[in-house]
Amino acid sequence: MLAASACSGGHGDATPTVVHVSERDFQIHIPTRIPAGDVRLVVHNRGPEQHELIVVRTSDQRLPLRSDAATVDEEGLEPRTLGTLEPGPVGSTRELEMHLRPGTYELLCTVGDHAQLGMRGTLTVKAGS
Repeated sequence: MLAASACSGGHGDATPTVVHVSERDFQIHIPTRIPAGDVRLVVHNRGPEQHELIVVRTSDQRLPLRSDAATVDEEGLEPRTLGTLEPGPVGSTRELEMHLRPGTYELLCTVGDHAQLGMRGTLTVKAGS
């Protein structure tokens, strides 16, 4: 399953690709590949804690960490961030829409040290269908 992040935008009237994301301590389950274009991430928090979802375009850089060296510095991610869902309660389903170009993206939860404990997933977006 896949978690969602969205941005609004006038990318036409095409129906977005729906991607189901599942979050739980300490995993994010997402499809490995989807087609480029408008995407609706439908994120299910399977608990047992609140989780957020951040979608970033990957790069050769490591995730920026705060001075505690255990938690992700979200401000350091901002230049690569495409969408964010604030922490959602256990059992919630949230949606985020965005337009994704071909490339590789990382989805992660930066609540506490969740990303460092494995709450990360990689999504490859391919041109065409």
